[in-house]
Amino acid sequence: MADWDNVSIQYDRIFLESPLYVDTIRTLTEHIDEGNGMSFLDIGCGTGNVISAILKRFSAAKVCGVDSSRGMVETCSERFSEDERVSVFEGDARLLPFQDNSFDCVTCHLVLHHIKPEERICCAKEIARVLKPNGVLVYADMFCDVPGEVENPERCRDIISKIVNTALYCLDHGAFEMMLLMLETLPADIKQEGEYLSTVDEWIEALTQSGFAEFNVVEVPPEELGVRILKSRLKAS
Repeated sequence: MADWDNVSIQYDRIFLESPLYVDTIRTLTEHIDEGNGMSFLDIGCGTGNVISAILKRFSAAKVCGVDSSRGMVETCSERFSEDERVSVFEGDARLLPFQDNSFDCVTCHLVLHHIKPEERICCAKEIARVLKPNGVLVYADMFCDVPGEVENPERCRDIISKIVNTALYCLDHGAFEMMLLMLETLPADIKQEGEYLSTVDEWIEALTQSGFAEFNVVEVPPEELGVRILKSRLKAS
């Protein structure tokens, strides 16, 4: 698992090289229906790229960012230090430092695959807790398509294919360091050591048990790489 405090220094230089990373953020924000005057929470805000995209689309929005990495929090806080619309906090997706019913929309990008399978429902319930009734979750991540145990051959092949093809996609698009990073994380993805790739259905199950409904899944091209946007609405009661 990456040392995100140190990665924060070079995160944008590496990740913004990848058209897939940039396109995913654009697609995520396109699937937020309305934003002006709305309150947002970006879980795993990193350096603030999703926050920036939200504010470009919805200029009157108020956005909170939360991240478990102090380095990321410091980088993001400095980026938006003169923007009164943004506040950034250190915190965990499984125990969010916010009151109940605080936000109209929660966004997540490349974050929840770090949540252990047995903690998915806890995380989903925390997201539901801080959302207002009828609030919306828009979650973007890489998903696998085969559930199962760590040594399940079909699951391993699926993950290897997605990670290697994503690395090759990065290489073909000039994102050399992103390509290296994808290959470096492959053993952790397979062995579930800080990287817990799940199927979309596994997260839908956890969210359903936490009060979410109206699920919509959008595939980000190239579709074979497994990056998807999962959008859902919290039930009013």
